[in-house]
Amino acid sequence: MNDPHDYWQRLVRLARQVPQSAETSAPFGFATRVAARWAKGELPVPSTWDVLEVFSLRSLVVAGALMVAVVFLSYDVATPGWTQQYTVADATVDPLFEP
Repeated sequence: MNDPHDYWQRLVRLARQVPQSAETSAPFGFATRVAARWAKGELPVPSTWDVLEVFSLRSLVVAGALMVAVVFLSYDVATPGWTQQYTVADATVDPLFEP
């Protein structure tokens, strides 16, 4: 059976042999484009559609949360049959246990 330490040593040896990339500069023309946009006064402003999309997604989340809250808080009102049945049963059984 092979020792896991041997695998680690082999991995480290192979990682040291990988050629290093010498290019760490920006792509050709990048600085020129950025400087030209700055000189014109262009700012990366989101479009109207982007703003509308963000607000519509937020409002969808808020509407969903409100819907869950309303359903949770009005469950007793939405099911009056169950409440009335328990009330009738309590009114029938309570006199039996009164002293």
